[in-house]
Amino acid sequence: MTHAVKIIVSDLHLGTGRYTTEGIRNPYEDFFFDEAFDELLEYYTKGTYLNYDVELIINGDFLNLLQADILKDGSTITEDDCLVMIRRIFRGHPVFFDALKRFMFALNHHTSVLVGNHDQGMLWSRVQELLKNTVSPRLEIYHRSLSFDGIYIEHGNNYDILNGFSAMDSIRKSPVDGDTVLNIPWGSYFVLTFIYPRKKNTPYLDRIKPLRKYIRWGLLFDTRKTAATLMQMAWFYIRNRLHPDPQRRRKFHLTIEHVLESFKLGSIADIAVEILKHTSYRIVIFGHTHRAMHIEIQDKQYLNTGTWTDIVDMGIDNPGRHSKLTYVLIDYEMNPLRASLREWHGRYRIENEIRGWS
Repeated sequence: MTHAVKIIVSDLHLGTGRYTTEGIRNPYEDFFFDEAFDELLEYYTKGTYLNYDVELIINGDFLNLLQADILKDGSTITEDDCLVMIRRIFRGHPVFFDALKRFMFALNHHTSVLVGNHDQGMLWSRVQELLKNTVSPRLEIYHRSLSFDGIYIEHGNNYDILNGFSAMDSIRKSPVDGDTVLNIPWGSYFVLTFIYPRKKNTPYLDRIKPLRKYIRWGLLFDTRKTAATLMQMAWFYIRNRLHPDPQRRRKFHLTIEHVLESFKLGSIADIAVEILKHTSYRIVIFGHTHRAMHIEIQDKQYLNTGTWTDIVDMGIDNPGRHSKLTYVLIDYEMNPLRASLREWHGRYRIENEIRGWS
């Protein structure tokens, strides 16, 4: 019997830290659970799991490499920009990376990272080298997917027309100055040039799920502000559709149907179900939507790992602001092999700091 487990998380979105260098609350930070993550790794490396082979799989959007404030034009990302971003992330999350380094000290512990749409910059070779030098030379980085033992893992952004990209053509020459830059998708431009400038006053803006319901709510109860925001979104689209960069223009050649389809969180689950129906995979695991999910189809499973960031849920089934530290566990002592969706609570704390939003 194999004593092994795999822990799959996604959508951590580590940014530059809870506070700025001036000691001011950072409205652009989305990850606040460094200590809880440390405790998760400690739990699966001691006691019952002391001699287990343990693999941590971070299924996309590990790092927030969409930091507009350091980009010379707010949306063009070079390899040097990504190196600066990652060093800022290391400084902002010392507890997290110390925990990851300790985890990797043992040769029976492994970490695999899949690239997502928020950390597309990990495709750069020097960025990968910096990550491995900081965490461990044994760190594995996968461009899109990972499969083993009848299990298929992918972030899921490539089934979302606004956030999909190909690793084969993720790097291109800028027609403006000839720099080598990331060939980012529509959604990344939206985050950098529309969401990022507004997060200073509305930090929760990119945590609202599903966005279409928030827009409906806003039109009913805050009509003027919501209508103004929709006009700004329309102008964002027009400005990019007429952009002098031809590759950027092509990314914005989208129909309204394409945009509406991207708002449907269930569409990625539908893709997963199709993979299960038409392939030999028994388990499919995605992330990206920030909504934890577990669907069983006869003897097969689809699981979504959710997110370790706060969510403002506009759904009527579970409305409000939530933080659920969800992950998928695969325990090789189970026969047949199955995956389970779990929520990490960590150690009991008498108090926690309130992460106030403006």
